[in-house]
Amino acid sequence: MKFHRTPQFKEDYNSLTESDKTAVDDAFKNIVRALQGDVELRKQHRIKKMSGKNEIWEGHVKLNLCFTFHFENTNEGEKVCFFRRIGTHDIYKNP
Repeated sequence: MKFHRTPQFKEDYNSLTESDKTAVDDAFKNIVRALQGDVELRKQHRIKKMSGKNEIWEGHVKLNLCFTFHFENTNEGEKVCFFRRIGTHDIYKNP
């Protein structure tokens, strides 16, 4: 599986505090493993489909630092994860 960040995700990330950026950098190694099938890490980061948004998923780095993502398949059949947004729960207004 490949992983990409949308321009909005990059913009959101750049506006985080330095401590939140560090938390994201540390957590995303495990989040990638969770998305590749590690059930315990999936539970730890509370990864689930967003209610009301069939194609968008959500997860948490820590209590008030969450992220959204979706999956697409390439023409070759490879699954790609696009990280869409990251920040406080305010990102849920426009995931």
